Amino acid sequence: MTTIDHANYSASRDRLDAIGFAKSAIRLAFRALKMRSARVALHSMPDYLLKDIGIGRSEIDHITSMRLTIANKSDRLNANDADPR
Repeated sequence: MTTIDHANYSASRDRLDAIGFAKSAIRLAFRALKMRSARVALHSMPDYLLKDIGIGRSEIDHITSMRLTIANKSDRLNANDADPR
């Protein structure tokens, strides 16, 4: 992502008008539905498959939490800033 692309993304992401708020709310709702379906799918898996993936049954709720997803997104954005390409 170039500097100009990042600036455009940040500017469009931080809109505080009604349209920007609605887009953010819809995006958050879809992300929550996606996390919920992932949580259900992981809970339905047997333990040997979870072990193959590299997680334990007790870690499913943590891995599919919205806080973790948002934190990972900000980490990815910061990593893109440091990318020299």
